[in-house]
Amino acid sequence: MSRQASGVSITEQKFAEKLSLLVDKGNGILIRLYNIKKACQDPANRPSFLSEKSLESAIKHLVKKFPVAETKGATALQSLVPLQKDIMSALQNSYHTFVDVMEFKDVTVEVITAMASNGLLLDIRVNFGLTKSLLDLVTEYCSIMILLSTIEEKKALVALYNHAYDLNRGSSESSYPRLAQLIADYDNPVKKFSEDFGAISQFIFRALMSLTTVYVRRNISAEQMRKTQLLSISHTPNLMLQPTMSNELSCEFLSLERITRWILLCFLTCVNKLSEPGAFDLLKTALQDGFSVVICRDEVITIHTAYDNVLGSSKDKTDRKKASEVQEMAGQALQHAGAIHRDKRRYLRASLNELNMLLADAPGLLGPKMVTVLLALGMARDEIHWILRHGNTQPPKAKHKANPSDFQDNTLAELIYQTVELRNLTLRHRKIIQTYYRKYLGNYHASYLRDLAQKIPMAPELESVLMSSFVDTLMRLGGKEGETLKEFDLLPLRMDWLRMQAYTSTNRSSMKIQEHLQFAIAMNSISAHSSLVDELDNVLLEHVDLSFLYFYFKHMEGEFKKCLASEGDQAKYVTAIPAVCSFFLDCSSSNAPEERVTIGEKAVNFVHGLLEALAKQMSSLVKSHCEMRIDLSSNLLAMKAVGSYVHSYPDKVRFKDKKNLPPVITSGPESEKKNRATPGRTDVMTQKLVNLCWAINHYPTISVWDHTFRPREYLTPLLEDVFIAILTNLVSYQEVGENINIARPSEVLHKLKALIAAMRTLESYMSVDLTHELNQVMLQQTQPLDCKGNPTIAALYANWYVSVLLRKTSQGGILYSPSRKSFVSRSNNPFKAEEYSDRSELCALCELIGPYGVRLVGERLMEQVSSQTKEVKRLVVTNKDALMSMHQNKDKPELFAEAIKKLKNTEDLLTRVTIVGIVMAFRKLTLEALHSVLSKHTPFLLSAISSFHENPPVENPEITDDIAAASGITCNVDPLLTRVMALHCDRSQDDLTIWTLLLVYIGSALPELAFKPDSTYIPTLQAHENNAHCLAIAVHSIGGSIFSFYGEHHQKEKMKEFLVFTSSRLMKLGQEVEREKDGPRHREAIYLLLDLLVQMTPFISMDQLENCFPYALLRDSYSQVYRHPTATTKKGAQEVY
Repeated sequence: MSRQASGVSITEQKFAEKLSLLVDKGNGILIRLYNIKKACQDPANRPSFLSEKSLESAIKHLVKKFPVAETKGATALQSLVPLQKDIMSALQNSYHTFVDVMEFKDVTVEVITAMASNGLLLDIRVNFGLTKSLLDLVTEYCSIMILLSTIEEKKALVALYNHAYDLNRGSSESSYPRLAQLIADYDNPVKKFSEDFGAISQFIFRALMSLTTVYVRRNISAEQMRKTQLLSISHTPNLMLQPTMSNELSCEFLSLERITRWILLCFLTCVNKLSEPGAFDLLKTALQDGFSVVICRDEVITIHTAYDNVLGSSKDKTDRKKASEVQEMAGQALQHAGAIHRDKRRYLRASLNELNMLLADAPGLLGPKMVTVLLALGMARDEIHWILRHGNTQPPKAKHKANPSDFQDNTLAELIYQTVELRNLTLRHRKIIQTYYRKYLGNYHASYLRDLAQKIPMAPELESVLMSSFVDTLMRLGGKEGETLKEFDLLPLRMDWLRMQAYTSTNRSSMKIQEHLQFAIAMNSISAHSSLVDELDNVLLEHVDLSFLYFYFKHMEGEFKKCLASEGDQAKYVTAIPAVCSFFLDCSSSNAPEERVTIGEKAVNFVHGLLEALAKQMSSLVKSHCEMRIDLSSNLLAMKAVGSYVHSYPDKVRFKDKKNLPPVITSGPESEKKNRATPGRTDVMTQKLVNLCWAINHYPTISVWDHTFRPREYLTPLLEDVFIAILTNLVSYQEVGENINIARPSEVLHKLKALIAAMRTLESYMSVDLTHELNQVMLQQTQPLDCKGNPTIAALYANWYVSVLLRKTSQGGILYSPSRKSFVSRSNNPFKAEEYSDRSELCALCELIGPYGVRLVGERLMEQVSSQTKEVKRLVVTNKDALMSMHQNKDKPELFAEAIKKLKNTEDLLTRVTIVGIVMAFRKLTLEALHSVLSKHTPFLLSAISSFHENPPVENPEITDDIAAASGITCNVDPLLTRVMALHCDRSQDDLTIWTLLLVYIGSALPELAFKPDSTYIPTLQAHENNAHCLAIAVHSIGGSIFSFYGEHHQKEKMKEFLVFTSSRLMKLGQEVEREKDGPRHREAIYLLLDLLVQMTPFISMDQLENCFPYALLRDSYSQVYRHPTATTKKGAQEVY
């Protein structure tokens, strides 16, 4: 090889091109080997042949004979014959990857040997690009061979493929003998490296030792960084606009982890040089940094074990002594490395935060201080990788045990956040950076390089052409041509400089680059600055590539959970974990395109899971916060003051149950604090929620692969569920046996206002329209079911009022009081109806459920009316003959008396009609409450609706009733009731007769109420004790709605007939009083029903009443029941209300 090298010129060797291609090729092979190993370890992706029991004996036989190729006639291999094509197809890629490893090994050793034979002198500070490429190549070589040795199934894969190939083609695969021997030799690769590079170890060693100055300067503690203000650009304000200048500028672009990896892996190829001055000291410094070194992605090697394996097995006493020192370094790394890196991360968090704030405010500083930014990003990336790598690697055995807390960091999310923010800030202002360095290259660098080139005497022709090309390229950047260009391509300049390094680094070159240090330093700086003009993305990818986090999913999920559980500021950085997933695709390689889809899908699913967990945590906190505010607000309710009143005035307040006195509730204890350093539960919850709100607002969108996530969209539906759950809890609807308990509407409304206040507070922290979401939920609560299919507030209250309040009213013990506009319970009734049905409670109900909810309540009420009407109609049909006779013979007392004796079920009729009246009375109360609420909230709209209702279209006046009833405006006939009655009315003449007879039936049954002891009239409530006054409401409602189908004429006529018929029946009660001792005691109370009916309905007037019923008699009845209210009641009856 040396003779060939001596006969070929250095320019024809093309070392620059070969190194670039080999480095890229090695990276691809490394990734393919990694994928083969992971596939073999994963049962889902593992080649099926390796898991089949029928092939187990054949595989063991091949592995046992390895590396010798087994003949086809072996009995144990007969099971492979029918599967030969399938095996070749499945294992072809893996086999050829191993062949590529063998060829890569040969070519790498050949190229490095040729470089050494040509006498290249490599120094990282002089020929930076060439030295960097060489060290990358050697590092990749070591990584490939180490990773190959860790694939347990490699022998089986290679032997299986070769045997199948032999069966199919008739001979072994041509590369198999050498490949099998390579695999067998490299079972312990670290011992083979010295043999592979033994002749050229001096060449690699010289390149390694050039790192000493750079590594010692860069590998400093956090305390030294603070003293030198390494990453601060504000400590010298007068130099803020001055660009970073250094003779080793390109070395500043190198990450410390990369240099450490070079040292630790490349020294394995030249272990025999560790006795050279400074060599072992450099290695020991690197060994103290940690015990885990990256091979590929999340595959690592315990480096102290590797060196102990190499040096400890040596026969040389010096090497064995070094092995013992390596073990000491392992103990020091376990003891001190964790604390050192923890301090570095603490310093980096503060420094990155300062850079983010300063550069966000003054992005123009990104130009002159870009080197500092890249240095900070690289250090942050190294520290993140260090903690993840060591936290997931088993420490080596040493005298001193590691402290597990040294390899854990609860603030890692903050460092990731600051790193991502600075990276995004840099990309956002790429135009500033590009323009700055374009002008920097075109002005300063162009003129400086031209002066340096003119000072180089007798430069060879090729080098002269290259230097002239450099100057011309830079001059064009500074001229008008550079200003008009939108895209730049300076890769040819950097590649030419790499070629020139190869031409001038040999000891046979007439122009030795070592003799022109200023030119080399200038070109290294130009190469680094030029990459900021046309390849800023690649530069950032090299310095702050966070795609390795993809391989630490479990650790990242753990960090995410820590942030969610944190009660401090770390919760602010929780979205940095899903945000960093947008970089995961950067870890995919063009050499393995098939893994791009897998990486993308896994990243998308991971982000989806994280955002769901974040949204659930936030919704839980929102729920807790709202419930806390509701509880605090509930303490301000008037009923909660009873405890304080009872305990403050024990002598004045008579409380029957002295043992179970209501508790004393005072407001304000939740705000009491012993000191500021100890936050209360409320403060902790609020601060945590504020932090999470800040986090979710900071990243409006997160792009991963071809998906765009909006974190707030995950929160919105959960907030809806939270509001629904809170509202359901506010109602406190419980079915306990036959009893149904529910909260008072005013209490629910009070708590709802507290919820709205809490929402408005949270809106100042969240970029989510919480009020809109709450309005959407409240709109759902006006319907029968919400979006989840659960009963709503309107449905629950409708069911309670119908099933509880109105049912208990119909059973007795509760009265409808027109004067109080409420239902009132007797004093001996533990259930207080007025607490749920007075004006304030019904107004609160209307505030909660709105017009739609009131309509739903009305529909439930009409269902009760419909069922009662159906039964009433059946009773009329049953008594049709008697009623018809009464109607036709009302002027014939004898026939009328005979007919009335034939009537049946009059008690049932009165009960059912009274229930209808009770239901319609409650319907009237809800409409009045709705009208009161709407008059406050929408007075102008209500005024317009009222005007529209008062002036309806002449041809169809009923068209306005629906909108009027929905607004709480009283109509002559309730439109909901009309729809219900339409189900029971076919509008025929026979049907009209039946409904006419219903009025006759009611009129004939009314006098019986006067004989009932519970027909007492209570003036204070303007109600009868048995709710007989609701009969007037029922007659108006049923008659008005039924006869509306036959026209307004029938409404007035039939109601007038009912008035005349009922008046004649009631006036006969006076005759019965004179004849019988036990006559109708409550005659006057029943007389009042006629007046109530006239006041209720618009279809009859007071003049019509006076024509058939003396007003003097009516006036006397009022006087009697108001002047002597106890005359017709039992003893003490007036005290029960």
